[in-house]
Amino acid sequence: MDTVRAVESVRSEIGARGARRLAFEGAFQALAQGLGEAYLGAYALYLGAGGLALGLVATLPTAATSAAQILARRVREGSGETRRLLRRAWSAQAAGYAALGLCVLAPFPWSVGSLIALGFLAWGCGGVAIPVWTSLVSGAVPTARHGWFFGLRGAAQASGALAAILSGGILLSVLAGSGHEALGFVVIFAYAALARAAGAILLPRFPDGPCRPPETHRSIGLRPPRSSHKFRRLSIYLWSLHLATYVSSPFFVPYMLKELRFSYLLVGVLIATPAIVKVCTLRLWGRLADRTGPGPVLRATGWLVAPVPALWLLSTSPWWILAAQVYSGLTWGAFELAQASSILATTRGRERQVAWFNTVDGGVLIVGSLLGGAVVNLVNARGGAGYLAAMGLSTVLRLAPALGLLGRVRGIGRPSFSHLLLPLRVWTVRPTRGLTLRLREGILLVAPRRDRRPGAAVPAKPRRTSRWMSPFRGGSPSPANRVMHSSQTDAARTPRQP
Repeated sequence: MDTVRAVESVRSEIGARGARRLAFEGAFQALAQGLGEAYLGAYALYLGAGGLALGLVATLPTAATSAAQILARRVREGSGETRRLLRRAWSAQAAGYAALGLCVLAPFPWSVGSLIALGFLAWGCGGVAIPVWTSLVSGAVPTARHGWFFGLRGAAQASGALAAILSGGILLSVLAGSGHEALGFVVIFAYAALARAAGAILLPRFPDGPCRPPETHRSIGLRPPRSSHKFRRLSIYLWSLHLATYVSSPFFVPYMLKELRFSYLLVGVLIATPAIVKVCTLRLWGRLADRTGPGPVLRATGWLVAPVPALWLLSTSPWWILAAQVYSGLTWGAFELAQASSILATTRGRERQVAWFNTVDGGVLIVGSLLGGAVVNLVNARGGAGYLAAMGLSTVLRLAPALGLLGRVRGIGRPSFSHLLLPLRVWTVRPTRGLTLRLREGILLVAPRRDRRPGAAVPAKPRRTSRWMSPFRGGSPSPANRVMHSSQTDAARTPRQP
């Protein structure tokens, strides 16, 4: 009871002003993430990285973010000073971003090795902060305002990431044109460090204390959790697709810079294109998934994302690549929405299963990047086009799970919530996918049941509340009747606006 009273005290003290500051912190987080990730591959190429090193640079930070979330649960347990933990993690990440720019001072190959190690540590510190931040929001922001809060934060994140991609391209183009390309990378990572440090300053002032009742504060152990057959089939398919995707994903930026000789500004515009398309069409795909369910959308777009790298083999024209990026933003936006909804449906919002999926997925990304890097090195050593070979292999490997596994991903029905209210967050910034969106685990909210049609008869007895549905009014729901349910895409659907 004392813990619950402390939580309610924190919620009452934070207020709308503190929630806004916590939401706008997402812009600085995405700004730092966009500056750090979008041009990390270009920085590694400038330092002299080969195929394998480029693959590790592109995937180890993401894998570190996923793996750190498992360890973060143990760091979070027994510590009520949530704000202090966040500031320490974000300060360490800011120091890591700043240190990345100094790798240019080290001789080759130490510069590339230092870049990989520092990137792993910097993104790992960010991963440690994710569950702590989730716990903070779950306890500090009132449940009735979660829709408004995540809608505001989602818009801030998208704006920050797009600003990072475009501003980084302009800065590098200007400094590279004047012969100071190395200085451009140093400045970019220094700006990323400042943006990450600014996020800690924007934390609202509220008393340190536990941010969630202990019954929802379950530990995430190192043993894999039990899961349903539907989730296992879905996971195997998604891991296979992601492995095939990362065979080529780390090499699009080096291909544009080294082979096509595009300027940094043009590369930034091409990277930002799928992000813009994805943000503009996410509501459209959400309405489509509301009508058909996530299963049909996932099976249809699973075929559509397969030929994305093959489009780069047809022409080297910037206009053709721009059209390919538009197509990539359309297909990946729909696929990621259906993927998040399918994961939520098959796990029923269990935080441990989602965290383990992300952790295994991080290891899969490393395997895919190493395979692609080996192909690039092998083909280049024989005088061939290594980057194009990786793109061709990625296309073939994407078709394999579509042929063998995609048809078995069935039985995922329509959930009781709108897909416009999925708990999505910006996970990574990738050349052909723009902003990679993933499910945010750990946000527990009451899921309102769908509205009845006008004139429908009211049943004599109230329907039994399932894990997916709870009464819209009256009574406080039990933990079993809560699901991961927040909004990063649609604030207008919430019943009350601040």
